[in-house]
Amino acid sequence: MKILSSLILLMWAGSLMASPLIFNFHSPSFSGIGQSSHYLTIENLEKSRRDSIIAKAKAEADLLEYELENTAIELFRKNLESRFYTALAKNIIDQVFGTAGNQQNSGETTIDGYDIVWTSTEENDDADGVTVTIKDAAGNTIYTYGMPYQEETASE
Repeated sequence: MKILSSLILLMWAGSLMASPLIFNFHSPSFSGIGQSSHYLTIENLEKSRRDSIIAKAKAEADLLEYELENTAIELFRKNLESRFYTALAKNIIDQVFGTAGNQQNSGETTIDGYDIVWTSTEENDDADGVTVTIKDAAGNTIYTYGMPYQEETASE
């Protein structure tokens, strides 16, 4: 019986057909099939990751800067500085447009390296009025304002 089963198995195995083994790479990097789109996909993934890292770092830096600019003491300093400049501007306006006999026809002050110079004439109904000039530390004119007005005359 063993001989018979071996013989049948041998006859049946002879009728089997097999194909040769062929190895193919599945990765486009090795096979070349779809290679350019594969490289493009990888490049897009890398670029989007780099961009997101840069955007996250910038957002964190902006948040830190915002927090530093808006601490309680910084808000107080900004408010105090604003009020100081408002009072200084009011003093200059009072000196320029003060009552007759009390006004200054010219003056100068320096704030943070900027020279503020104002001049006016002593004539009534002056079309030129008052000129206020702001110059930087190098002497370059930054702003010039001209304000016509009718000066008050001294009461007699």
